[in-house]
Amino acid sequence: MEHCIGCVMTKQEQVKAIFIEEAGEIIEKLDVDILRFEENPEDFDLLNEIFRGVHTLKGNANAFGFTRLGEFVHHFEDVLDYYRSTHDTISQDQLGLFVDSVDIITEVMTCELDALPDLPHGYEGCLEKIKALIASKKDAPSPAMIETVAEALPDLASEFTFSCEERMDREIAKTIELLQTQQTEGTTLYKVELTLDKDCYKRGFDHLLFLTLLGEKAVSMESFFDMETIEPLERFACDENGIKKVVTLLLTPQGIEEVRENFEFLFDHEYAITPIDVMVADAAAANDDAAVADQTAEEPAAPVVEKREIPDRRQSDRRGGSDTPSVTASKSTIRIDTFKLDELFDSVGELVIAQNFIAQNDKIRVIEDESISRAIETLSKITKRIQDRVMSLRMVAIRDTFDKMKRVVRDTSKKTLKELHLNVQGEETEIDKTMIDSLSDPLIHIIRNAIDHGLEANADERIAVGKNAEGNITLRAYHKSGSIVISVSDDGRGINKEKVLQKAVQRGVVSGDENLTDSQLFSLIMQPGFSTVDAISDLSGRGVGLDVVKTSIEKLRGKIEIESKEGEGTTFSMVLPLTLAIIDGMLVQAAGEIYIIPTLSVVESFRPEREIVHALKEKGEFVSMRGQHIPVIRLSDVFNLPTKRIEPWEGILVCVETEAGRIAIMVDELVGRQQVVIKPLGKALAKLKEISGGAILGSGDIALILNVDELRPLIEASRGGN
Repeated sequence: MEHCIGCVMTKQEQVKAIFIEEAGEIIEKLDVDILRFEENPEDFDLLNEIFRGVHTLKGNANAFGFTRLGEFVHHFEDVLDYYRSTHDTISQDQLGLFVDSVDIITEVMTCELDALPDLPHGYEGCLEKIKALIASKKDAPSPAMIETVAEALPDLASEFTFSCEERMDREIAKTIELLQTQQTEGTTLYKVELTLDKDCYKRGFDHLLFLTLLGEKAVSMESFFDMETIEPLERFACDENGIKKVVTLLLTPQGIEEVRENFEFLFDHEYAITPIDVMVADAAAANDDAAVADQTAEEPAAPVVEKREIPDRRQSDRRGGSDTPSVTASKSTIRIDTFKLDELFDSVGELVIAQNFIAQNDKIRVIEDESISRAIETLSKITKRIQDRVMSLRMVAIRDTFDKMKRVVRDTSKKTLKELHLNVQGEETEIDKTMIDSLSDPLIHIIRNAIDHGLEANADERIAVGKNAEGNITLRAYHKSGSIVISVSDDGRGINKEKVLQKAVQRGVVSGDENLTDSQLFSLIMQPGFSTVDAISDLSGRGVGLDVVKTSIEKLRGKIEIESKEGEGTTFSMVLPLTLAIIDGMLVQAAGEIYIIPTLSVVESFRPEREIVHALKEKGEFVSMRGQHIPVIRLSDVFNLPTKRIEPWEGILVCVETEAGRIAIMVDELVGRQQVVIKPLGKALAKLKEISGGAILGSGDIALILNVDELRPLIEASRGGN
């Protein structure tokens, strides 16, 4: 017995975990939908969607004991239900209350999960505003009206003849016959019985709620209430359900599983759904018309109803599987642990390596057999298709992330009192799921900086320089050269390059003698030294938090590019790899070893002329390119590889962009460009900062992936600085 109790508790914990996950998704969607509705308050379809989310949240919260959340969403649901039913005009103040309510829901959910005793700030005030709003819309009945209704209750029960269960069954049987005459191909008649527990109101459920849900897609529907168990008024408890049973006859195109979804949060004993087969009823009518007539006139109808009720499987078979098409036609999804996806991706990576090993194996290639060549070619195509499909499983549209940013834009706009318009482009661009969560914080930092400090202080300042009073923020995602680019642009003041350089010299970030390009100059504002109060006034706040942004993007193996024109605006572009599991790299050979340089960092490769190569005492080798002196680094020196030393003009230089400027990596040969599956290094090699990982090539050899940002410090350390 103890073992069984333990099992039950485990299942309850599992169900609660599922609720918490689903509640998080519902709240996240509410946050997006409420902003869309604020922009278009005439979209009552969207309001219905918001209502359904709040309703689901209410039932779940009460079922799992989150009473504070349940109480708030209960009243919020009443307000939403009123407006979606009446289509009344919603004022801006009321829309603001809706948005604030979703904020409170988010905060209360956090309090419930962390078991915090205190409610969020603003909970009571927001709840009172909601109650006042619904009270103003729904006039409370006067005492005289209440007395009249109370007196009428016994008469209503008598009038509709529901004092006897037998007579109720008779009415149900008549209605079944009527609905069967309306039944058409593709529709099913169900008998739904609700026997809700006494505490159903406290859990957030009532009969009319379920009838409303059933009626949304019904062709025809009729309900019967058994009111015999209703207590007299002096013993009546408004917070307890006294209705013994409600029977609903439902004619609908929905399958039984779709109907059952409406009751997924009820206990099994509180509802029953039974399909009524029209063919059985017709056969019974043909065999014994007189019996049917007698049953309709005098006898209780329960036996007739039982004769027409059949199990769901028979219903599907007799009606050609009417439930099956509705299930297969709808889009089906399944939740998968991302850890399992990662394992699958790793396995596919191993499969690709094994396939390449077979295709490039010298012993196999010498076998000149057409059937073997054809089999290897087919294997290659199938492997590539599997790799593409598995990669697509990890890819999700960036739409959800952009939707979250709309809220950031709205809140920042209101706090700064700046009118602006948000332009969103490329919402369907897909990105690796593992990168999505890491993008939110960098985007929030950049967007807040763009609004708070990038845009002019007020409309008058914009108009004075010939701009529209309303500022513009553009959030864009697009593909570029095998990478994903996410950019945030503003049409504000831009970055003052002279002030940036002056501040950099004061902070000791640069000496002031360097010939910096615009890109290198703008990248200085992402140095930690710029994250000060002084930077806010001198640099329009561009440095605040940008060192955090830079670190976050580098962890994703990406980089940030900044373009700005003073007086016209600034664009921050985050250039990211398509996925964290695969890297697009340039394969190079140095001292007989193969290395991989991420193509995201590569500027160009070339064999230098002798005239542009210079060697300075204690400064090392340099190559002159377009007015810049770029230091040359030899991989044989970095990794202490034994090799014959050659001059730079006898080898090949690969110019790469690092956070500290450009360097030229000297290699013996360019092997090619290839996508490789990244493999982490063991603990023994993890300390080598100049190596970021490894990859297994098709030949079976292992190639190390260079971390180019760590190569320049090696040059400066060996030469005592530039």
